[in-house]
Amino acid sequence: MITAKSMDVRDNFKNWCMQAADGEVIQISRPGNNYIYMINQETYENLSAQRRLLTYMTYLNGKDKITNLKRLSEIETLPDNWNGNGAERISNVIVKAVRRLLLCTHHQPEIFPTACDALQLEWDNAAGEYLEMEVLENHINVFQIDKEGNEDQKEIPIDESIFNSIVEAFYDRAV
Repeated sequence: MITAKSMDVRDNFKNWCMQAADGEVIQISRPGNNYIYMINQETYENLSAQRRLLTYMTYLNGKDKITNLKRLSEIETLPDNWNGNGAERISNVIVKAVRRLLLCTHHQPEIFPTACDALQLEWDNAAGEYLEMEVLENHINVFQIDKEGNEDQKEIPIDESIFNSIVEAFYDRAV
């Protein structure tokens, strides 16, 4: 990268254009730390393609998924005693498992760290039902309340297809 001052543009413009065409990035400083960049067409098209891909991924994944992944990153940085009552930080194994689960589902939950080294995922559907999954290192505890108030509990392995089938069935009942 070539860094230059804006007052040098007039004297070096043709030379910088040639260098930018050859793939060099020219950074021209402006007052207030504002910069102008000279880049070639290929670099511009690559940057534009990356921006379109990010926009498309945001559309596909939905804002809730991106928000949840950011929330998970925040939870991942919680220190020991994050709740003021001696809770240990959430294990990386659990955070990685939840990240995989979030990426595989269309219906994003609310996410909460628990004091027992787990992450709790919660959903409500249009039928007034409630689904909760507590993700631990070796399994997931599932708790549901249907629209009649009946409760159901079970333990499942940490498996994306089983997880997703439970979440999809929960939302299918609300249709």
